[in-house]
Amino acid sequence: MGNSLLTESPNTGKGLKEIFNMSNLKGEIYLFLRRNFTFRNWERFYQEIESSLSFNLEKEYLKRIIWHAFNNVPYYRDIFEEFGLVKSGEVFLGRFEELPVLTKSMLKENFTNLISKDFKNRKWFKNSSGGSTGIPQTFIQDKEFREWNIATQTFYFRKLLKTDYAKVKKVILWGSERDIFGKKKTLKAKISNWLSQNIFLNTFRVSEKDWLRYIELINKKKPHFIKGYAGSLYEIAKLAKQKGLKVWQPRLIYSSAETLRPFMRETIEEVFGCKVYDFYGSREVGSTAGECQRGKLHIFNFNNLVEVVDEKNKSVRPGEMGRVLITTLHNFSMPLIRYEVEDTAILGGQCDCGIETPTLERITGRITDHFKNKKGELIHGEYFTHLFYFREWVKAFQVVQEELDKIKIFFSGMEANQKEVKEIEEKIRLVMGQDCRIGWEKVKEIPPTPQGKYLFTRSLIYQTR
Repeated sequence: MGNSLLTESPNTGKGLKEIFNMSNLKGEIYLFLRRNFTFRNWERFYQEIESSLSFNLEKEYLKRIIWHAFNNVPYYRDIFEEFGLVKSGEVFLGRFEELPVLTKSMLKENFTNLISKDFKNRKWFKNSSGGSTGIPQTFIQDKEFREWNIATQTFYFRKLLKTDYAKVKKVILWGSERDIFGKKKTLKAKISNWLSQNIFLNTFRVSEKDWLRYIELINKKKPHFIKGYAGSLYEIAKLAKQKGLKVWQPRLIYSSAETLRPFMRETIEEVFGCKVYDFYGSREVGSTAGECQRGKLHIFNFNNLVEVVDEKNKSVRPGEMGRVLITTLHNFSMPLIRYEVEDTAILGGQCDCGIETPTLERITGRITDHFKNKKGELIHGEYFTHLFYFREWVKAFQVVQEELDKIKIFFSGMEANQKEVKEIEEKIRLVMGQDCRIGWEKVKEIPPTPQGKYLFTRSLIYQTR
């Protein structure tokens, strides 16, 4: 199967040139409507992003959001005065890294005081994120924040992936409550999807029959690229591999919304025959980093300020792992400053791909992916996922830390191989302690989170923080 953008459509007799022009035409109409009727400023912000790479505007963006927060957001005023960030009408960044971290629980407790006094003058809206625990986190954003994210994603696709998102056909393995609830798409949504050439496939609730139907549709539609949850991409690739099915080779695959584990990347790339590009962001903070062809995640420092910090909230060195703090640079309705997104990452160094922005080596997972033993040591979730490699009796699994010394393992597949069960338990106790209690439960399937994500490891210890 080919890997060219100029592939012949399976259901028409049109020539390659005509099909290519039709894709371009749809894309141009879509961009025209977005530019003139829905999001009028995103292209201006896109040009600003290109300028920021030459003039290092991120510091000016940071000063601007701090000045705005000082004057309009009650929560920050006293904090900024205490640390000397704002004096005599000027912003000083010298002690920025000493500012207290804003946690998710603090956001809930101080929700009203974190809203800008002028938010009603902006085209604001409420948004929410369930996170790995399924507990909703509500926050306020505005149209400018959204347009900056559109501009940022456009920059990522054009400059790092060398493709134009709006002008190519794409299959999107995402989630839709509307489909599950039986709601019909609006005419506006149908037209938007047709013009933007988005083919959405719902992965919130999927049977093996559905996955096989999706594979058939991908082979038929021959998309330029495929986008999806890391877990969804892995599941469809794993099934295709198990069934020995041939799958259309897109130009690239774009993974987002959850941690792309190394074993997941390996399977996806093997089955689809192309590179997987990891994209990092969240509903709270928007577009944050994207992987380049060299494999580094470039931080979009013109959209968000990203810090990777140790247990004392001090910056780690390149190659070291730490917690991720993010400052939104363009959400003036509810600025989030040094906001802990509860992810962990390894800080990267300079990349030679030509895009001179800070980098992350990779996102290593969510804080809840890490287990804590009685000694206070953190055990990365990947330690446990590796224990299930090449276990023929395991179709799917999830390892849950219920208490410091109690782990529950859910699995689907065949009857457990007791010899291998004993081996897995020995290796778990090696890091969690010899007195660790381990329980097993066979289930029909491992359910995704309310957001449609698949969690391989989950620590309930961190949910009580």
